[in-house]
Order: sequence, then structure tokens, then C-alpha cells
Amino acid sequence: MSTKISDNIYAVGNNRVAMVFSKSSGSAHAQIKISKSNGDSEICNWGDDNLYPLNFENKLKRSGTAIGGLEVLTTSHFGTGFSLYRETEEGTTDDYISVPFFKYPAIGQFFRKVKIDLFYKSIIEDYEKYRWSVTEYLLSPNGQEIISIKRQPTAWCRFEVPNEKTGLIENVIINSDWESRKKENDVKLPLFSQMFSVEEIKEYCKRKRITNFCIASIDTLSIEKVYPDVGWHSSFKNGWMDVVLAIPEFKKFMFENQLNFKYLIHIADDYFTHRYGADVWKEMEPTEQENKRAELVESIDKKLSGNESAGRSLISPFFRDRNSNSNEPIKGVQIETIKQDQSNGDFLLDASAGNSEILFPMGVDPCLLGAGIPGGKNLSGSGSDKREAYTILCSRLPAKHAVTLEIFLTIRDWNGWDQNLIGKFPNVQLTTLDKNPTGQSNVVM
Repeated sequence: MSTKISDNIYAVGNNRVAMVFSKSSGSAHAQIKISKSNGDSEICNWGDDNLYPLNFENKLKRSGTAIGGLEVLTTSHFGTGFSLYRETEEGTTDDYISVPFFKYPAIGQFFRKVKIDLFYKSIIEDYEKYRWSVTEYLLSPNGQEIISIKRQPTAWCRFEVPNEKTGLIENVIINSDWESRKKENDVKLPLFSQMFSVEEIKEYCKRKRITNFCIASIDTLSIEKVYPDVGWHSSFKNGWMDVVLAIPEFKKFMFENQLNFKYLIHIADDYFTHRYGADVWKEMEPTEQENKRAELVESIDKKLSGNESAGRSLISPFFRDRNSNSNEPIKGVQIETIKQDQSNGDFLLDASAGNSEILFPMGVDPCLLGAGIPGGKNLSGSGSDKREAYTILCSRLPAKHAVTLEIFLTIRDWNGWDQNLIGKFPNVQLTTLDKNPTGQSNVVM
């Protein structure tokens, strides 16, 4: 049920996204200017500084675990790509049957024109990363058909501040550079709620001569007012991501600044008086004595280093300490091995725990990335672990598909396509070789 707020604003229920009717000129998708500039406009800040996507990406791209987990989310959501299905009648074995595109030439041509798989791949990437994505719809001149769709990058999009009188958000503002921005480069497009029916949107677009508009595919808001709070971003906020990113930097600093010596060589002065004679050694100039010491160290180093040193022996004389009543023996040359503490794996358990804390909110089992739960018996996961983990991950997908596949339903209803047609993202169901020689089968979620 829609409620009329004013001549050009309608609202549905408690949804804060309004249907607005502002004239949009032209018959092509909005072109976004990419530039570096300054400026300001009335937008809802995404993050304290309105740069949440930029700050998030700066951390994300440095975490291999987060990148890998996000790819698992994206690829599992996308499955084998967008496919067309028809609902079957009651009493049949399957709920849906696959329909090839050539059965519906107009649909096939539309999908090829918009490159449906590439479009959905980018939409799903935005949705899995931010839990909302923006699709721009382009209408025919008479408004009777949607002739094209285009993904507007979520990181470029901001919601306009709500109308002061109605409290409703009327437009989405798009700019490729929010860090150093110029207001004249903003692109403002009418925004329609995904909760509106196609009939309502179609009627108002015709009345107000709207030729292109946006619909945001967005998760249900809880306590948030505008932008959804992504659950798996918790590791970026609670400090685990900072811990994980700090460990490699700390390790790198340790290795760059450690003492890269393997042996500490002690040489008694009595060794040189024994070798050269006490009188000769005393008559040598200090610089000559230092040279003799350096020659000895270099000689010993050659004996100890390299593959040729394996199995060699080093002979060192003993002397009696004539200056002590104990007459204890003194080693002429003593070699001490320096322990490399940096190679003991410090903090690696912390990194493993941190990586798990990144993946758990994602719903991604670490075994899918070749890792294991810290403290578990199997550090990489067995074949059964991976198969069951992927099955559980895919079982959660229908709730996400309900959001992203609404784009197809909007086009279907607007263009008058067969109402029995639905879109699906079939997925690969891993199985055992005794059940299927390929080790996999397709499943429709």
C-alpha cells in the first residue's frame, strides 16, 4: 500500500526510500566524470568522513585471508552464472526446469546486449562486499520497456539527505572521487525502493517522463538509518584485522634489522704469540697485528661457510693461563653459534586466530581456503570437510539470491515476459567419485 506524501513523492509502509518524479533528460545511461577536485553537497555520509569504502578497501587489499574469503562468497553466490528457469506444475518431480535462452529470442537478445553474466558478477561483488548494490535502468522512449541495465559502483554512490518535509530519501548521488570532489561532477538520479511494485514505478515514470532511474538492492536495515552494517566487517572494526596486518610488518622489520651472524669467534691473544713468537708479535705495529687478526678471521670464515665446509675439522691450540694460580687452560680459538630467535614462529598462532576471526563472520570455513581452525587436528581440512563446508555455505544463498535476483523480476514484469520464468544461480554441488565420476553435480538453490 502506497501513501501519497506530496504531488511527486509516495512512500510504502515504513520504508525510508521514496519514489520521486524528477525529469531525467536524455536516453542514455548516466556518464560518470572521473576527476580530482573539491566540493560539497547534501549527502548522507557513509562513515564519519564519508570515505568508508576507501578506508575499508585500504585494509581489505592488504589481507590475503579477507580477499580469499570475499572471493568464496562472490563465486558461491554467482555459482555457474545466471540461468533461466520455468516453474513447473504441481505433481511434477522438479520444482523448476531449465529453459535455454533460444526459447525466448527477445530475452536472449536482451541478456546478450547487457552481458548479463558480467553485469551480475559485478552486482554480486558489490553486494557481498557492502550488502547493497545499485542498478540503473534505462527505458525506451515510450517508457514501455526496459531496454538496458547498468551497474553503478556502490563505492561511488551516496544517498541524498532525506527531504526535510517528508523525511524520505529521494535520489542517489554518484561521484567517482569522494575524497577530493567537485560538486559539478555529481550525477543525481531518481531512486526507487526495491519494495515498490513495477506497476507503481512504471506509472509514475510515464507521468513524469523519467527515462532512467536507480533501484538499490539492499539488505534489510536494523538499527542503521541509511547504509547497512555488514556483519563480516566486524573484524575490521574490533581490531583483529589490525592484529593480522601488524604481524607481517613486525616480522619484516625483525628480519631486516636482526644481526645476520651465525657464528661468534673468540680469539685469545696468546694464540698469536704462540703462532708468531712472543718477540716477533710484540715488535709488530698495531695495524699489522690487526691485519693478522683479520686474516685469521677470514680464513676461519672460509672454513665454516659454503657447501665445501661440510665435514671439515678446525684445530685450535690450548694455552695455560700463566697469570693465574689455577693454571686453567685457555682456548686459542673458540667458535660460538648465535641462535636466531626470529625463526621460532612467534605470533604465527595469533595470525592464524586473527585470520579465522576474519572468516567466521563471513560464514566461510577456513578449510575452503586450505587452512584449519586453530587447535584443530587437521590444519587444512579433509575432502569431506571441504565438501560439507561448501554445502553449508551454499545452503545460505537463497536469502541473498532473493535480493539480487529481484533485478531480473523487475525487468520481467516491466517488459511483460512470461510470468512463469524465474532467474537462478545454479551452483556446483561437490560429491564423491563413487556417486559421480566428475566429483560434482549441479544444484539449483
